[in-house]
Amino acid sequence: MSVLDDNLHWIAEKHSALAHALREAEGGVLTIVRARNGMPSATVAGRWVHSAYNPQEEAHAWAESQQSTWKEGETGVVLGVGLLYHVEALRRLAPSGSSLAVIVPDQNVLRDACNGRMLGNWLGEVDWIWGTPHDMAEQLIALGRPLRFLSYGPAAGLHGKAHGELEVALRRLLANRSGGQLHVAVVGPIYGGSLPTAGYVVSALETLGHRVSWLDQSVHKTSYESFGNIRDTRHRLTVQSKFAEVLGLTTLVRLAEDPPDLVLALAQAPLTVPVLEHLRKKKFPTAMWFVENFRHLTYWQQLATGYDYWFVIQQADCLDAFRRAGAKQVAYLPMAADPAVHRPMSLTAEEREEYGADISFVGAGYANRRALLPRLITSEWSFKLWGNEWDGATDLLPVLQRNGARIDTETCMKVFSATTVNLNLHSSSGAGLDPHADFVNPRTFELAACGAFQLVDHRTLMPELFSEKEVVAFRSADELQPLIRTWLADSAGRTAFVAAARRRVLDHHTYVHRLRDLLAHIGVSQPDRIGSLLRGERDAARLTDRCEKAPELVPLLRRFPSGRRVELKDLAETIRSRGPTATLAREDLLILMLDAYRSETRDML
Repeated sequence: MSVLDDNLHWIAEKHSALAHALREAEGGVLTIVRARNGMPSATVAGRWVHSAYNPQEEAHAWAESQQSTWKEGETGVVLGVGLLYHVEALRRLAPSGSSLAVIVPDQNVLRDACNGRMLGNWLGEVDWIWGTPHDMAEQLIALGRPLRFLSYGPAAGLHGKAHGELEVALRRLLANRSGGQLHVAVVGPIYGGSLPTAGYVVSALETLGHRVSWLDQSVHKTSYESFGNIRDTRHRLTVQSKFAEVLGLTTLVRLAEDPPDLVLALAQAPLTVPVLEHLRKKKFPTAMWFVENFRHLTYWQQLATGYDYWFVIQQADCLDAFRRAGAKQVAYLPMAADPAVHRPMSLTAEEREEYGADISFVGAGYANRRALLPRLITSEWSFKLWGNEWDGATDLLPVLQRNGARIDTETCMKVFSATTVNLNLHSSSGAGLDPHADFVNPRTFELAACGAFQLVDHRTLMPELFSEKEVVAFRSADELQPLIRTWLADSAGRTAFVAAARRRVLDHHTYVHRLRDLLAHIGVSQPDRIGSLLRGERDAARLTDRCEKAPELVPLLRRFPSGRRVELKDLAETIRSRGPTATLAREDLLILMLDAYRSETRDML
């Protein structure tokens, strides 16, 4: 038998279909070359996949570096195939009760590995994960263990796109299957566009069954704004900085009083680098959903290393920029709508008269809007402009409503519902359309959720979110007037578009969908912490089932409903409720002692 036959024989014992696929595969991705020590090594397009000197020694060093994260009972999921030196080394160092799985996005690479060197019977002990990204995600979940991803960079880099698609598929599947309860502290901004988003996030988390502590910083808005009266810029900035420090200290105190599993901040939340470093020291996972254009607001550069997880509304350049700035983990998470807020509205005749128009725009007076919107003032149709920051835009005064006052969310929804064609023009500091066009604003989702027809400037990420039968996009200002004429005259067409767009939002683009994805992403990254909670491993019934070695805890756990999450403090509280004269067993005293120690270690200040 050949080397290939021997290796496929071992794989076939557990994965016969894969062995057959490997026999049919062409291979030829890896170039097999001899390392300095005489062992087979490999290159791809001239780049080494394993060491050119000693691939076994290199693999062993890499495997040792993974030991600190791979925990007992977890499945180590290896990204990167190569010649499998790293997998072989990892198998020898696997923690007790763990298993090993290898992602195979391209069978040709694994064939090259099986043809390149004798591997041995350990091949039959590995779970080989192959197929489409969705198939591979299903196979990983079917393993029934917490998953710990271990990436061997030189080989994993060959299949970055496939690994990304697998991560998305796995996150979506896990998000839909999560049943455990988390305690999430949500920290919002003092004011600004992300403040309403913070409210939607809180609502979505509660809808998902999680316990939420809403640290509402907007109550400090009046105090913060009062600092604007300080004329000296230096003094004003100093006071604002000290105020942010006070808010950060207040946040720490509130977290200490009721420690969460996760601290989730929204853009412009007043959490400083020292506060974030203190939270990391106290082992609180932190995440930021940066619902802003990273090019316009750049304070993230100073905070990049502070958060454990960043979620952003742009891809490509944005993800690269955050990583270069030191962000440990950064992922794309687009905006959404809250159907409880963003919904079709039944308006009275008076409301339709006040809010209705052929064309409306709601938003602030950015430069590109000031340049483009005057072209829409014509006798062909009625046009109303809503929003603030339009000072100096004299040519828009005839259509500006309420003298440019800020309008609330309820008023926005009425405008959306009463308008025939809503214009959705993304902000830009230039005179034309946004030249980058690499994020989709919340208004796109909100208009769709309201059942309102919109014309939106072209966005590169739009095809991933809405089809051409759900949202009408324009690529230049010259297209606007012809499009407006077309759609004002096509009532049936507008009705079909808004119905399809609303269905898409309700099915895929609500804040509930987004927070499921966000938590699943963190759960995949932390299978022993957030992941275990999302899997419900601290629910009373699951804990009771695991009490074989400590049956004396069963009566305590049975005091709680089976689906209730139970923590050490809950057990301690139950024991204390018996009163000061109660007779306590040894296990009762141990629980009280551990709870006291927990309180000391959670002293945030």
